[in-house]
Amino acid sequence: MENSPQRTVLLVVLLLASSLFGGCFSSLQEQGNSRVEWPSELHPEFFLPNGNLSTDGNSVITYYSTHTWLPGGGDVYYYGLEATLDVYGFDLQHGQASAAAIWIVNRGDGHPSSLSAIQFGWHIFPWLYKDSHTHFYTAWMSGGTSGKGCMNMNCAGFHKTSSSIAPGHVISPVSRVNDQKSYITLRIFKANYSGDWHIHFGPSGDSEPVAYFPKSLIPGLIGNTVEISFGGYVAHKKPRLSPPMGSGYVAYNENAASFSSLKLIDRDGNDYPIDKDLPYTTDMKGCYNPSNIYSAQFFYGGPGCID
Repeated sequence: MENSPQRTVLLVVLLLASSLFGGCFSSLQEQGNSRVEWPSELHPEFFLPNGNLSTDGNSVITYYSTHTWLPGGGDVYYYGLEATLDVYGFDLQHGQASAAAIWIVNRGDGHPSSLSAIQFGWHIFPWLYKDSHTHFYTAWMSGGTSGKGCMNMNCAGFHKTSSSIAPGHVISPVSRVNDQKSYITLRIFKANYSGDWHIHFGPSGDSEPVAYFPKSLIPGLIGNTVEISFGGYVAHKKPRLSPPMGSGYVAYNENAASFSSLKLIDRDGNDYPIDKDLPYTTDMKGCYNPSNIYSAQFFYGGPGCID
């Protein structure tokens, strides 16, 4: 299978989808060229973008809509992102999930087992929380020989620095379509002095430090360039239906969800507004295609997808 940004985004998305069957995992194994099996009691199977969507009743199906900054083609490399997102809520069921997130990714040698990544944002995940509230979340995976990963603070190694906000925190209020919007600002960057990855979270334009990932936790990100993706995704386990993404409206509807005030962050902590479009990746069916980036903003989402 071609080692594409689309494939990489889906593999990282599957880190979160794997929580449908357990919050932490100890390793991952590549199965052939088009399937990744995540160790868990149920051994769920996940399919990559250029393979056929599964029709197995036990499968988890994932759709995503992201833009990606790729390293190369110049002397400037980025190691972080800041964005402001409007946040929504839906009445989802066990076996459904909907989220908006930022991904920091290093592909390793190109095989799923060597992928190292961080992701964080907001999501609705009834299987994990036993509710349908909207939560702030973090997740990480470390490829190579360690092959470990975890959600929120379910495993040791992730350091919380805020006394008021922690991963898993319920975000309230959320936006209402045709009514008042609720926004959060997310920021992640690698500290040049330590190599640790710092997470900031808070109301629109007013984020504060909440936690960091020590560089030793994810060795695959040490001294390596990274890809930076951002956007939305949904997952569902049959027979549940594909849930809404973003606000539940497609990108070119006036009620669509957005990422705005997008800024890439260099190794010295300097911000660079994204003033031009970046490549986007989406599922094969195109149910949730994002808009182009214009003036550091883009729109994404949709009501659902027929598998």
